[in-house]
Amino acid sequence: MDSLEFDLHGLIMEQLVDILSIDPDTTKEEVSRLLKRCPELPNDDNISEEGNHNIILMTKTLKQNISALASLTAKTKCEAYADEILPILLNYLRYIPIFSFEPDLTWKGELISELLKIAIKFGHKRDIIVKDICAFLGNLEKKLTCGNVEYICTVILPLLNGFFRAIQSSHISWNCNDFEFVALQTQLLVSNDCLQEVGQIIETVLQSSEPRYYYAKKFLMRYQYKGSPLSSNGIIFGITIMMRNILARVIIVSNNKDDSVTSMTFKEIWDALVKCKANIPIPVTDYVRKTLRKTYVMSLQYFAELTKLSNNLVAQGNDYPSSLYVREIMAASLDLAAIASVYLHEVDDELINKLTASLFTVPQTPDVKVQTSALDAITLLALNFSWANLKMIQTFRKFLITPSTIFELAVAVEKNISILDYAIIRLAYCLKAVNHETSKSVIYKLLAILPSDRPDRSSSSLTPNSTLAPDQMSIHSSVSGISRNEEQRQQMYENIVCTVTGVVCILKDDNITELIVYMLSQRLRNHTPALDTLILEKFVDIALISSEKVFSEIVQKFSDISRQSLSPENKIVTTAVLKCQLDLASRLNSRPEFYGLYLLKILSLFVEKGVVIQQTVEKNGKFQITSLAGEIGILLPVLKTLLSHDDFTDHINSSEELVPLFRDLWFHCILYGFVSEETWIPEWRESLVVIAQKTPPLVQETINYLESDLEFKSVLRKGNSDQDLVNVRSSLSSFLPNRAYEIKYLSFAEITFLLSVYHIEIMRSQMGQCSFILRYFVNQGVSAGKLVGCMEEIGNQVMEVFIRVCSNRAIAHTIDENLRAHVRNLMIATCHRLSKVSQLSIKDLDNLMTAFPSLLCDKKLLFLLLELIELLWQSCEAEYLNEYSPTYTYISPKVEVSLDLPDDYNYRREILSRLCENSKKWLTAAMTRVPSEIRGLLENYLAEFDPYLSDHSAHMGRSIAIEIGKTFSNADPNSVIFPRVPNTAVDNVSEFIKDYSARRHFYGQVTGKNHWQNSLNCGDEKQELSFGKFSDQNQEVKASLALLEKKVHEVPQVSMKELNDTLYLAAGVLISSPKPDEDILHYVVWVPIYTFTPESLKLATSIWNWIINERPTVEKRIMAEIANGWVWTVRQRKGLFSTALNVKDPFVNKMQYAPSDKATRDKNYKLAKFLFGPHLIWLQFISGRYQAFRYRCTQLVQLCFRLFQVTLDASVSISNHSLSREGRLQILICALKILQSNRMEASIEHKFRTKIFDSAFSWFSLPPKWAYGGNKRAMITEYKLLIDVYKLVENDKVELAEVLSTTPKKYSQFSLSNTTSIAMTDKIREEIINKTTRSKKLLLLFLESEISNLATWSNPLNTPDLIKDNFVPVIESRLTEDGWKNNVRHAWSISPQLAVQMSSRFKNSFVQNELHRVLANNANEAVWVAEALPLLLGDKLNQNVLSQLKYLLYWAPVPPITAVTYFSSTYDNNPLILQYAMRALEYHDVDIVFFYIPQIVQALRYDTLGYVERFIMGAAKISQLFAHQIIWNMKANMFKDDESTIADSLKPTLDRIIDNIVESLSGEDKTFYEREFTFFENVTSISGKLKPYIKKTKSEKKQKIDEEMAKIKVDVGVYLPSNPEGKVIGIDYKSGRPLQSHAKAPFMATFKIQKTLQDSEVIQEKLIRSAIFKVGDDCRQDVLALQLIAIFKNIFTSIGLDLYLFPYRVVATSPGSGVIDVIPNSMSRDQMGREKVNSLYDYFVTKYGGVDSIAFQKARNCFIQSVAAYSVVSYLLQIKDRHNGNIMLDEEGHIIHIDFGFILDIAPGGITFESSPFKLTTEMIQVMGGRSDVQQFKWFSELCIKAYLASRPYAEQIVQCVALMLGSGLPCFKGDTLRRLRDRFQLERTERRAASFMIEKINQSFENKRTVWYDSFQKATNGIPH
Repeated sequence: MDSLEFDLHGLIMEQLVDILSIDPDTTKEEVSRLLKRCPELPNDDNISEEGNHNIILMTKTLKQNISALASLTAKTKCEAYADEILPILLNYLRYIPIFSFEPDLTWKGELISELLKIAIKFGHKRDIIVKDICAFLGNLEKKLTCGNVEYICTVILPLLNGFFRAIQSSHISWNCNDFEFVALQTQLLVSNDCLQEVGQIIETVLQSSEPRYYYAKKFLMRYQYKGSPLSSNGIIFGITIMMRNILARVIIVSNNKDDSVTSMTFKEIWDALVKCKANIPIPVTDYVRKTLRKTYVMSLQYFAELTKLSNNLVAQGNDYPSSLYVREIMAASLDLAAIASVYLHEVDDELINKLTASLFTVPQTPDVKVQTSALDAITLLALNFSWANLKMIQTFRKFLITPSTIFELAVAVEKNISILDYAIIRLAYCLKAVNHETSKSVIYKLLAILPSDRPDRSSSSLTPNSTLAPDQMSIHSSVSGISRNEEQRQQMYENIVCTVTGVVCILKDDNITELIVYMLSQRLRNHTPALDTLILEKFVDIALISSEKVFSEIVQKFSDISRQSLSPENKIVTTAVLKCQLDLASRLNSRPEFYGLYLLKILSLFVEKGVVIQQTVEKNGKFQITSLAGEIGILLPVLKTLLSHDDFTDHINSSEELVPLFRDLWFHCILYGFVSEETWIPEWRESLVVIAQKTPPLVQETINYLESDLEFKSVLRKGNSDQDLVNVRSSLSSFLPNRAYEIKYLSFAEITFLLSVYHIEIMRSQMGQCSFILRYFVNQGVSAGKLVGCMEEIGNQVMEVFIRVCSNRAIAHTIDENLRAHVRNLMIATCHRLSKVSQLSIKDLDNLMTAFPSLLCDKKLLFLLLELIELLWQSCEAEYLNEYSPTYTYISPKVEVSLDLPDDYNYRREILSRLCENSKKWLTAAMTRVPSEIRGLLENYLAEFDPYLSDHSAHMGRSIAIEIGKTFSNADPNSVIFPRVPNTAVDNVSEFIKDYSARRHFYGQVTGKNHWQNSLNCGDEKQELSFGKFSDQNQEVKASLALLEKKVHEVPQVSMKELNDTLYLAAGVLISSPKPDEDILHYVVWVPIYTFTPESLKLATSIWNWIINERPTVEKRIMAEIANGWVWTVRQRKGLFSTALNVKDPFVNKMQYAPSDKATRDKNYKLAKFLFGPHLIWLQFISGRYQAFRYRCTQLVQLCFRLFQVTLDASVSISNHSLSREGRLQILICALKILQSNRMEASIEHKFRTKIFDSAFSWFSLPPKWAYGGNKRAMITEYKLLIDVYKLVENDKVELAEVLSTTPKKYSQFSLSNTTSIAMTDKIREEIINKTTRSKKLLLLFLESEISNLATWSNPLNTPDLIKDNFVPVIESRLTEDGWKNNVRHAWSISPQLAVQMSSRFKNSFVQNELHRVLANNANEAVWVAEALPLLLGDKLNQNVLSQLKYLLYWAPVPPITAVTYFSSTYDNNPLILQYAMRALEYHDVDIVFFYIPQIVQALRYDTLGYVERFIMGAAKISQLFAHQIIWNMKANMFKDDESTIADSLKPTLDRIIDNIVESLSGEDKTFYEREFTFFENVTSISGKLKPYIKKTKSEKKQKIDEEMAKIKVDVGVYLPSNPEGKVIGIDYKSGRPLQSHAKAPFMATFKIQKTLQDSEVIQEKLIRSAIFKVGDDCRQDVLALQLIAIFKNIFTSIGLDLYLFPYRVVATSPGSGVIDVIPNSMSRDQMGREKVNSLYDYFVTKYGGVDSIAFQKARNCFIQSVAAYSVVSYLLQIKDRHNGNIMLDEEGHIIHIDFGFILDIAPGGITFESSPFKLTTEMIQVMGGRSDVQQFKWFSELCIKAYLASRPYAEQIVQCVALMLGSGLPCFKGDTLRRLRDRFQLERTERRAASFMIEKINQSFENKRTVWYDSFQKATNGIPH
């Protein structure tokens, strides 16, 4: 039922229902109480057949209670309540008509609405609810004819009206059967008898003055007053609307099977129907079809009757009474008829005629309901009846182009939509349903009506018989015969423009949009200015929906017209353009992607018009300048509007195009006085302020030549008068009086630039922005040029203005977030990568902090300041973590800041120092003002520290916080008055810690309780935590710990937060319990041990110390558990004792032809730190605990002693990775301290010392190892630990004071169990002492060597180092020949492996000779030491070792390259050696031996016994790739010349082996071989086919290549010989490119390769790779060179050196033929020169940015690492012919050497220009800093030295690779090749002397003139630029 008045009680009931419905604890009793307040329902027996309606009096309260009950049911989530209440509500619905109601005008009855909501919410109850509601509707007819006037007027009619409204507003889904049922129930309601009786009753009541009708009359009048009078026609209207809505929802439901329909309003439903075709099934029953037909007929009948009535009333001059609902019913009838027609799939002419007639009938009142319904109906028919589509579109077209007063009324149908817009939208929907061409045709025909040239306007009217089409006649003309006048023509044209543009905006079809814009543009200026204005306005709408192209065209059109504004002609159109530009700027936020484009266009227009003005002024003088300047000033509001959008941020990172335009705009503003002259300031000031806020810096960061940029690339034209210069100079001097002297010498352009910057930044500062000016100083031209002084002065004034503005706001308490944002920007800028920006930021921030000391009371700013300090600290610390690969970006998630810092560590330290100094000053000042607040924030900062986000041991931000927090505040004078006592310091740390502890204590109590409460909550049961019941706590803790331990075993990684929280909580319970729980203690120890990560052990040691310190009684128990845990890790091979990262000799690893990969190095380093870290942390804990209990607890000392006994026994199991050295040293230090700080029995002392020495010797038994990676801190730590070990060993004294006894003495701390009494005689003691002394000296000798090596490695340049202790070795320098021999023999007695490694550490002949002698006599003892065999056999077979060769049968296998060497003739084909070599090769995987195929083939020259051939045959059967590669290599070695005319002596052997390999293949192997070799032959044959084309043009060669490439088919599994790891899956058939060659025909082609990623068998990557194919060129020398480079790369990678080499693959496949991998993403230095790149430095600056940019520095670092690597390799291999054509540069900045035709002993043409050790030209040095004393060049030098040092241990293997190739006949071998190669390694030198040798080579190469001469020679002879 309808509500007519506000009802307070009803509102209260609504609130009650809302509370009950959302409260999950609402009880059944509460619902029952509400139910009891509703009226009781009568029994059916009490109802008379006459339907007595006076059974129950329905009071206002009862009605409200029923409504509340219904609302609760609709809102509740409890279905049980709905089940209980719904039957009651349905009974109320049934009995409502028979209730009697007390007089009430305020009842808001919602029963029907709520029932419908219940039906939606509880879908299974829908049918019963709908059935009862429909039955209720049917029963109302009897009540309407009951004769009770008051009852009908005050109850039944309002009930019926409310029913209609409820149905209309409901979102319930309907079906066709529902529609039929509803229609059936309404039949009697719309019968004539019923409607006439209702009409008579209402008329009687309204006209009567009888008192009995007073209440009914008042009721009816209130409805009439509200605009919805109750009447018989009102019933018809309600039923029609109801039926329309139901049928519409029926259609939508049939189109949408989901539940989305129930959320749609009717407007959304209707919009969906008129937008697209309905997919309606044929009605399922005849009843439904019959009902639809009746509905259709009834609708048209109502429409016809009301049309007639309307015409009669109009003819009589009467208006429609509102109670008749004339236009409402007519509109609804059209809607219902159309939708019924759609559902029936039928339409007739009657409906179409009525629609057309309605459309062209002009309403007498501003009411267009019928017209809008007609438009909707036409749209429905057009969409759903394809045959009627074009007809309906034609109707639309006729309506729109026919002038009519309906358009003049411009009545709004909806918000801001006129009837014209409404029709246009509907037409667009119709056009969407047809094909593109039809839409285009319709729009084109509409536009064709517009004449393309200016019409003749001499005649004011046209006759009806003119050439216009009939459908263009107006409604008036067709009726009255009056000719069309100019006004009507104008209306028609305007309608056409609106139509086509409106349709385009809805269709959003780019093709149609382009057509419309083009055609309308052609018609501009051909009609009235008003129509031109309209077109321009509509262009704005089109621009906002169009593509970038069309948008640009429209904006350009605006600009073209605007440029004509300087002419006085047609001001209307130009004014309209300005309005359109402004409108577009205002609305462009809907297309933010066009911000930049539109801004570019407007700025360009402004600048161009400004230039025109300049030209005009130059031509005509300045008399016009004011009026002309106004023509560009009018564009400033457009810019202001555009830039005012909040999401406009193009000024933050502006493009290269925008900056000059903004600069020119401001130059014009300066020139024409917009910023200074009183004439313009009032008009343009507001716009200029907004523009200034969004103006980017007027210089770009990358433009370093500011002066020339201003002079030659700005709008400032030359030829400015002297007076102009005087004026601007005077103006700038008035603003910057302190810089007047400098200003005198500035040019006009520079002064104008400074004036622009001044005005922009002053305006910005006045609006609360102060930090933007710093961006100017990023430009080197500003920060290092002559303008810097003036710019700094401007910056000072900007800050003064900003502070003044903020001060005024502070007084008014109106400072906003803007201040914080700019303080934040300044803080971040203090850490800028440029020194000038950092310095100015510090100064500006200091001024702000001085003015507003309390700024740091802001939590975000204070935290930001401290986090910035921490990030800077991390950047400085990075120097010691990864020395040669700087980290450039540092991020703090806590304050969401990211810093980009340069790689200059000196600068990093400088800005950190500066920021720390100022931060302390600012914080101290703030403490003076607001001590409590600052101290509280500092405590918060300390408390909010997240240990899981940082693995740094020191945190500078926290350190500063503590330092400031403990200071006294001057705000309290009493707090700083203390007695002065010498050597004491008093601070406020106690108060600070007290507050901090209190906060954390109580916060911890709350969070701890919450944690426990959450952990104890199980399901719905809630338990209270009792802190007094420790047993309960212990059980819960143990359960949590057990669960955590289970998770540790089952889950790969446990959250550190979970581990931290659980263990600390458990430790707290353990400490607080009266009696510590043993199980908890066990878990606290073992859970982190099982986790075994650095984080878990760091956490564990902290907790263990806490427990021990708080509960000393558990120390023994917990230490026992810890010791057991340590032993468990030893036995389980965890951490240090793991073999996971054990390092192999690079020559027994798989060598790869791939570029150096830093990611792999970093990954390996992280893995090692992760693996070894736990034990290192653990050792520190054990060492500390030992020092704590060594004086008080014998049992714990014994426990520690036993722990280290186990550890020392397992020393041989410790990882051999170089990063394990620190752990080994820590173990030795702890063990030595235990040995030296305790009195032991003699045997125990001797055995323990022996274990310590053996443990130390186990490290030295390994090959010498350099420090891994670039962690300088780790190197220094290891260096210091080595010195500590050295000192402990040096000071070690053998006591042996007590004889071993089974009964320990009282003063003895140690004993051995299960021993017998042994008397230690003096002789035994002396022997032990002598042996120990020899071992001690030997160990000291090794330690000296290790210390010296590590000192050299960590300081390659031997510069003074203040961090490391100076160490002077003494043992080695004192040794004589006998001493060396004795040491070798003693080392052998300890371990042959130890003795063998002496040859690697000590560079003297005594060691080598003695080792050989010992080996020759005791070879059987060294059979497990592979490294011993080369020492035994040497370079050739000696007679003195023949007797020992029998042990080769058992000898450990040497690396493959060494094994292959033993096949050579120097070993006389000794069978035992050959058998051993064969066994060693077979021991290694074929993938490892694969790399040495060239050497294996050459070994066939000496294979008289067939061992090599047998190995080849065996390996070929194992690996198909090996078979293929060795066949290609053997084919390449069959002839000595490229033309295959001189056969090699090996040819018969090679032919035989190839034949045997091929014959041995079968099945798939055979097929694979044939596929691969056929494919490759097809590709390489192209080079041979190109030879006849050598003299022809490049295009002809290209055509031939493409022709041949097209013939090649890619077969399954084929690969390129140069890329055996990847399969060819495709060819770029157009990629063939002939390469330059005088006599050969090489070409390049591109292939699609698929490779399986490393460490994965499934994941594959697809790559594009190119290769060069050569015929007629011997590639074998390149193969050797790149093989050696690959070896160097793998050596460098094995120790984590930050060096870069790219050993691309070259495969020689036949005599003079081969395939070469092309280096991707690279270009040669020669190619750069041809592209006019003057120097590498210029190239780097151009490509990566200025030297201060991060991109430049990253590229420079790559350059340094690659130049260093190639320099060392070039020297060692004597790579020559290093002109610019043979040096490549990749995208990342690495250099890569190619073309190795001249290596080792040969140089091009024998010319000795290239006598420099390696190429290090001036341009290379310039990239690396330009001088030898800069950090970057030092990096280069150090990396060169390290690369050299890292290579030397593998010199013999490298020589072996070369030695085996000597018989190949390669030109690079000339005589004494091997000796010279070996000499370059300087193997006789110590590491320090070798480093000095490399320093000499660097100095010799530094800008070597002979290198320059060779480059000049190449330019002169081959045209290669340099």
